[in-house]
Amino acid sequence: MKIRRWPLIAGLGLLCAGSARAGELAPSFSAPLTLRQAVSYAFTHQPAIGAQRALQEQAAANVEHGRAGYVQQLDASESSNWAQAAHNPAGLFLPIPGFPSPEGPQNTGSFGPGAWNGATSVFLSEDAIALMRQMAVVDSSLAQLSRQSAATDEQTLLVAFGAAQAFMNQVSAIQMVTAARAGVVRARAFAIAVKGLVDSGLRPGADLARAEAELALARNQEINAERDQRVGWAALAQALGAPDLPPAPLEGNDLLRPPPKTGLPAGPSSVDPLMREAAAEIKSTRYSEQAAKLEYLPRVSLVAGVFGRGSGFGFGGSSGAPASGALPNNFNAAAGVVLTVPLEQILAAHADVDLERANEKYARARYRLTALQLRTQFESAIAILQGARRVAANTPIELAAARATQLQTTAQYQPGLATALDVATANSLLTQAEVDDAVARVNVWQALLLVWRAAGDLNPFLRADRLAIAQRNR
Repeated sequence: MKIRRWPLIAGLGLLCAGSARAGELAPSFSAPLTLRQAVSYAFTHQPAIGAQRALQEQAAANVEHGRAGYVQQLDASESSNWAQAAHNPAGLFLPIPGFPSPEGPQNTGSFGPGAWNGATSVFLSEDAIALMRQMAVVDSSLAQLSRQSAATDEQTLLVAFGAAQAFMNQVSAIQMVTAARAGVVRARAFAIAVKGLVDSGLRPGADLARAEAELALARNQEINAERDQRVGWAALAQALGAPDLPPAPLEGNDLLRPPPKTGLPAGPSSVDPLMREAAAEIKSTRYSEQAAKLEYLPRVSLVAGVFGRGSGFGFGGSSGAPASGALPNNFNAAAGVVLTVPLEQILAAHADVDLERANEKYARARYRLTALQLRTQFESAIAILQGARRVAANTPIELAAARATQLQTTAQYQPGLATALDVATANSLLTQAEVDDAVARVNVWQALLLVWRAAGDLNPFLRADRLAIAQRNR
């Protein structure tokens, strides 16, 4: 006999999001671990949330970096050097790195007396078109920040959902172990009874062989159930973000009772993080397209500067006082407008605009696809919940009939009205019915969790769990 598993996990591909509040929980559990504790522990220990928050911080830093580019050029310079009067030949020289530009009239000789030279300046250059483009870049970065914020909310819900799902899977695994052990007890009792009858010559040896085979099968089911429980705890520890967490008892009795009567959502949330993320991506591509359109427009630069010069050389290269020229003593200012046409950027800018338009079309298509997927997933979750409730209402009938069958068949075996095969079949049927009943009740909670995840908000599910605890404590 093989213990069946309900195919509820088939709906776990739903990608919905929302926000759930994180509570505080100590790293160790002094009492049985509850569902709410598992979710709270995952909030504070799951590294996936920290990784996503780091991406959000990167997006915020990109915004600040973009805002720093509002001023294209603002420089302040100060220079003071000592030099000798040099021969300045007439003519034109190309700029050479590390070669100072000659200043002053032509002199004779190569070297002469030395003096101090000082210079200071404050220079500002602001391109109006480039400023508009940079503002569009910042708007695109702000949209990306909103996208990462929505992604953080989505990751938070995924962590909460994963912790709750792993917790309930572990509760189901515990119930399967309990049922498997009860099956071993029944199989062992039957094997002992059959052995007594066979030793007395009242039953053939084939009955004992059948009973021992059923006992071995029941033990195998117990071993497999215990293995699944250990694997389930490892999955729960991973979902909580603490893979080295030692096994602890679970408080899952509330999940074996029907959930409180609460309303269900009408559909996916209008502020679902996946929808917010898709909308922010559209907004970002739109601003990027606007920035690309400004790349090939003529540059209109407003330029202004204040300059000061000082030199210890007089007319004709004569030197003055020893400290003369160390500080500027002649000042001037200049301001103007510079018009530049970036001819080499026109073709590349057109290509950038086409690229961003294509990105916006893709983002809009992804938005519509996300909305379609969320609606489909929500309807699927509702169907799963309805089916889980119907199964949970039917399994008590299955369990009661299996118990009655097992009792009657066992009683009929003593006077020879039933065979060993009949008793073995009845025992296996009862074990399966016990598993089905316990798992079906947990599956109703799993389906309810799936519905609220598809709706994009786990808070109502957590409130239902809190209400179930309050009803139990009354």
